[in-house]
Amino acid sequence: MRYFICVVALFFITSTSKAQDSTVFYSTRIRAALSTDQTPLWLHANQAGSIPIHGPYLAGQLGLYRKKIRSVNNKKTIDWSAGIALTTYAGSETNLFLTDAFVAVSLGALELSVGQQEESVGLMDTTLTSGSLSISGNSRPSPRIKLALPSFVSLGFTNNFVAFKGSYSDGILGKARVQYGNIRGIPALYLHHKAIYIRLGKPVHRLHLYGGFNHQVMWGGEALIFTGGLNTSAAYRYVVLGKPWAGSRVGNHFGTIDMGVQWRGKKWTYFAYRQNPYEDGSLSQLTNISDGLNGLRISRISMPDAYGLQIRTFLIELLTTKSQGGSIFDLNSQIFGRDNYYNHYVYTQGWSYRGRNMGTSLVPTQDIQNSDIPKDTTAFTMNNRLWAIHTGVLGKIQSINIQAKGTFSRNFGTYNYPLEPARTQFSFLLQAEKAVSFAKGSFLNIRLATDLGNLYPTTFGLEVGWRKQGFFKENSPGFELY
Repeated sequence: MRYFICVVALFFITSTSKAQDSTVFYSTRIRAALSTDQTPLWLHANQAGSIPIHGPYLAGQLGLYRKKIRSVNNKKTIDWSAGIALTTYAGSETNLFLTDAFVAVSLGALELSVGQQEESVGLMDTTLTSGSLSISGNSRPSPRIKLALPSFVSLGFTNNFVAFKGSYSDGILGKARVQYGNIRGIPALYLHHKAIYIRLGKPVHRLHLYGGFNHQVMWGGEALIFTGGLNTSAAYRYVVLGKPWAGSRVGNHFGTIDMGVQWRGKKWTYFAYRQNPYEDGSLSQLTNISDGLNGLRISRISMPDAYGLQIRTFLIELLTTKSQGGSIFDLNSQIFGRDNYYNHYVYTQGWSYRGRNMGTSLVPTQDIQNSDIPKDTTAFTMNNRLWAIHTGVLGKIQSINIQAKGTFSRNFGTYNYPLEPARTQFSFLLQAEKAVSFAKGSFLNIRLATDLGNLYPTTFGLEVGWRKQGFFKENSPGFELY
């Protein structure tokens, strides 16, 4: 609680002292939904935990941010940003929490931030995607300290042909249940993260190639859990380097190795990407190479001024997690199958935070699956072997912005608890939004969603919302916010 108070106080002190700064802006949103007892997937997924699993609901969010300035006239070497967003919902479930609460200071391209903010990790489309495999923005963000190059920085000695970005952070997830070892709970569970991505191609080039990786580890309590376990400082070194210890690795490791290619045409941009997941060594032996997230996004560079339906962005993704390195795990023969994505043999919560998967939302928690599917109190999910086709569209019909998402999946359970026969599932979302005149920068929107199949209960939901955002002072000419 002290951490949040400090962040809030620092933000308001700095924003008040810079009241004339045109980079301070607000955002507010109210949503009300009528739905079945369970909220449809695409109403609550990838929303940073801001929408409850069970409906009907009334949800609201109020945010205040100070952004950095990017301008040819801006000569600042040192700059700063901050943000705070209060989120609440009421209905079958009631909650009040901070989604964003952070302060960041930048020195040139380098940025140091303290706090929490919504984020996704990996190469992908960030608007229509089903979700990144490692960190997708599906769960609430957790507090951490992060050092990052958030935007690609070109290397001058390569004539700006090579650029890179990256980040390194450590945070805390709070208390955790433990199901293996000497105790059944630890006072602090931590999350380590690092990532680096490279881009080939000058900024003015039509063709860009991307590659990189991200590595996350959930860890903590090793000295308490294991007899003769590592102390905190020693465990951290093993976590960062991924070194084996006692026939395994310290903590719950998860990450992806990513590749992407983008072509910018005269009217359209094409972006193809691939995320390859890794956990315990299967990827190094290529035994789980068939698993991954594949995507193709086609985006219009500029929208023509025309009537009728206009497509701005089209996305198609193919996700498969069925292999997991095969059905055999044998340390003696060094066969590392049964990766059991998003579950963990020590930490009961698996790859989750506050009850939500930190990775893809297509691997569900046990509490949203059909009641006839087996449950296991030692697992986070009972369905991590699946393949899915996901599509999304952004467009416009005259002055109305539209968005649609549809996902079809076949779900095979886990290796320990297979679903036979496989369960099929279809989830759909249609959203329409229009600017309104009664409040400047204000929008009304409506969202319709459903789940049909035999993995989740049949659900329907209708959400009506209003949002508004704007600057406390109009932006000065020549400034671009980011």
